[in-house]
Amino acid sequence: MSDYRVADGHDVILGSLTVIDPQPRSEGVKATRRSYGAGGAVYDEGRYVELEWSAVATKTQYTTILAYFGLNGLPLTYTNDVTVYVRDELFGYIRMNGTAVLPEVGRDVRWRNYFPRDVVILVKNLVNSS
Repeated sequence: MSDYRVADGHDVILGSLTVIDPQPRSEGVKATRRSYGAGGAVYDEGRYVELEWSAVATKTQYTTILAYFGLNGLPLTYTNDVTVYVRDELFGYIRMNGTAVLPEVGRDVRWRNYFPRDVVILVKNLVNSS
C-alpha cells in the first residue's frame, strides 16, 4: 500500500516527498471538464485532486498539514507549487505537479466543536511530473 505524499516545488523525486500524516482520503484525480473529439478521442481538462480530512485533532496538526503544502506562511500563502503522490484515475499512485490552494474557512475547513473539521486541500492544474 502506498501513502499520499507531497513536497514543495515541481518535479521533486519520489524519495524526497514527505508522507502526509495523518493520511487524507481522496477520490483520486478528477477533471473539471471532459470533452469528446469527433474521432472519439476523450480530453480531460483541468485535472485536480481534493485531499480530505474529516477531523483534525488540534490547531497545531492543522497548521502542520498546511505546512506540508507550503500554505502556512505569514502573511497568508494562498497558493503554492507542489509535487504530490496521489491516486490517479485508475486508482494507482502517480507523481504529479500542481498548485496547492489554501482551504477557505467556512467552505473547505470549518471550526466546529473545538476542532478543525472537514478540511479539504485542493491541488489544481495537475500535470504528470517528469
